[in-house]
Amino acid sequence: MNEPAVPQRGSAEDERERIANERDRVADERDDIADQREATSDARDLLLDEKEKRLAALELRLDDRARSLRESVPDVVRRQQEAIDRSREVLQRAELRLERAEASLQRSRASIQRNDAEIQREVATSSQGEGVGAEATPGEPDASKGGSAKSKRR
Repeated sequence: MNEPAVPQRGSAEDERERIANERDRVADERDDIADQREATSDARDLLLDEKEKRLAALELRLDDRARSLRESVPDVVRRQQEAIDRSREVLQRAELRLERAEASLQRSRASIQRNDAEIQREVATSSQGEGVGAEATPGEPDASKGGSAKSKRR
């Protein structure tokens, strides 16, 4: 009578393992998409920074030319405010890059934790299998079980 309970427990464990593996796969895909989005955003920020540098250099050249032609140059206060506004925009983009980098770090840590949990599940599964009296050679998967859970996913 105890024999039917063992396959049911095994199938429930298999289902939990399958669900955990699927959840890890989905989380990894989500991390990949976020990394792609971050790389695209970083490239766009670099382009905007370069454009801003070119525009600032152009503004300086135009100011020099205006002085040489004795045309009116924007007042110092307005130019200072514009410089402050540009600096704030650069700072804001840098803060966004920092937030993305922190998010990427958190995703990396979560991935490491998922991998550690998967290893712990595999260790627990293999130690339960060894307790039943499996005759696998040390270091090699038991042929009757079809290898480890890791080799089944690949």
